[in-house]
Amino acid sequence: MFVEIYESDAYGGLFGVAPVYLIAVRQSLKYSNTILEYLNTILEYLNTTLEYLNTTSEYLNTTSEYLNTTSEYLNTTSEYLNTILEYLNTTFKYLNMTSRYLLLI
Repeated sequence: MFVEIYESDAYGGLFGVAPVYLIAVRQSLKYSNTILEYLNTILEYLNTTLEYLNTTSEYLNTTSEYLNTTSEYLNTTSEYLNTILEYLNTTFKYLNMTSRYLLLI
């Protein structure tokens, strides 16, 4: 229920001031509530964006670790292959020397 408060105008008549004021207050509250809902929606969006960025950061860190591990593996493999190559060169030299020796006999 709504109570109207009347005041006299300059001519002695009555008009309702309070209902107009209350309508304005009610509209202002609705507008404030709409703004508050909008700000809450923006806050939820920002929180979701922050979660996404944190997840992306974790993914990038994991990917970086994976790439570092892969790089270490490739370096180790390269060292292993170089060692095998040295072994094969040594074996080839040995076979050449053995072949020369056998030809001399």
